[in-house]
Amino acid sequence: MKLVANAAAAALNAEHAEGPDHVTVLITGDEHIRELNKKFKHTNEITDILSFNEASVSGWSKNGATNDDQDINWPISVTAGDIESRTLGEIAISLPQVNRQAAKNGTSADHELAMLTIHGVLHLLGYHHAEPDEERVMFGKTDAVLAAVLWK
Repeated sequence: MKLVANAAAAALNAEHAEGPDHVTVLITGDEHIRELNKKFKHTNEITDILSFNEASVSGWSKNGATNDDQDINWPISVTAGDIESRTLGEIAISLPQVNRQAAKNGTSADHELAMLTIHGVLHLLGYHHAEPDEERVMFGKTDAVLAAVLWK
């Protein structure tokens, strides 16, 4: 999925100055993301995206829950720059949830998938949206990177 790789690389290149620069994005299904959400966030429900920096959880995309969603299990590896990299973290995205949200929001699945990928990378880089000021900053950065990815 070139779109996911491009979105993750664009977010890294736009917002990351130094330190670990390798991200793994796992495109998966509803049941797998539910199992990951239950295991790591203690919430037994489907979500669109989960982000884990390397310090908090290591290797769940390779060793995590089983996947029963019609063999959706596409790991995508992204590194910013040409130097030897260290892992910043891992992101899991539910493709069925992407499709549902795109339909609900009146956007394309590509738009939703790119936006969620950028959103996940920004979380790995330390951005949050619990407070209104944080939300304004994070979503502004998401929109700026998304525009660059979708309208190249």
